Amino acid sequence: MLIQLNWIRGLAAVLIVFHHMTVGSYQTTEHQQIALNLLSLETTCIFVALSGFFFRYNLGKYSYQVYLGKKLQNVILPYLLISIPAVLLYVSGLKQDHEWIDMNAFHDWPPFAQTALLLATGAHLGPLWFIPALTLIFLLAPALEWIVNRGLLPAATMVGLVYFLISERPANDADPLLAALHFLPIYLCGMLACEQRERLQRPQARYWLLAALLLLSGAAVLNSAFYGLQKLALCFLLFAVFSQQIRVPGRTESRMAKGMALLGAYSFAIYFLHGYLAGAYRMLGRLLGEQNFAQYLGTRLCLTLITLLCCIAAVWVVKYLTRERSRALIGA
Repeated sequence: MLIQLNWIRGLAAVLIVFHHMTVGSYQTTEHQQIALNLLSLETTCIFVALSGFFFRYNLGKYSYQVYLGKKLQNVILPYLLISIPAVLLYVSGLKQDHEWIDMNAFHDWPPFAQTALLLATGAHLGPLWFIPALTLIFLLAPALEWIVNRGLLPAATMVGLVYFLISERPANDADPLLAALHFLPIYLCGMLACEQRERLQRPQARYWLLAALLLLSGAAVLNSAFYGLQKLALCFLLFAVFSQQIRVPGRTESRMAKGMALLGAYSFAIYFLHGYLAGAYRMLGRLLGEQNFAQYLGTRLCLTLITLLCCIAAVWVVKYLTRERSRALIGA
């Protein structure tokens, strides 16, 4: 089961990287953008659901202190270390523009306050907004355990999903608290899926989940609030499908399975690192001339592949140099 979850995490990493590879000046049509959104928009929900799944799976195995210690070592510490170059670019004044921070006011603050703002919001590197928000969910572990122990998880999940649909991600992902509240229902869905994993692994579950995916895809086209649930259905469908891929003893694992397992194992490091490359691509993208959609899509696919290879190579180098300490440095 854990192998299948790792495959899903690897595919989610690929989709998130692809989603951030927006370069050049090409403007997609409405239908092109819908197709791209159905593919990769709100893929963060897959990561959040898997985090909830793993939390429920391991619930009761560790004390709260040990749990937080593991998150500090495997998530927070790599986040802080990988953030150093991006934070220095802003604090030193080398980078003068930002999507939502008033840089004139920002530079009136002392360096420690600038650093605190960036790290508390993930504003120094676009994709990293996710870590402060997820950290707030980690802190809710005792409350979530209380909900589970009293059998309230299904009801809490249903109420949470209603809130998810009527709430929105904070503008520019600038508020970790609002982001945590918005994505908490998806985390609860992952926890509930863990409790119901035997049902999800039944062969007929694939067909129900495929129908749910198609229905939610149509709903997302009509109302963008459903893209998160569409990705949630995709996550559970992949789990149901992958669960049928029984590994036969003595049979060599396919290259695709090995590749997905590798991407899954390195997914956090890919998530941490790819923002630097995405930023560099955007600067280089100004040099691109006019493109049609095929060229635009091809460019994004090529950059996705290059980014994945660069991140994997970086992980290999760090793991070779630091051995067992690599997880605390880059999350893999």
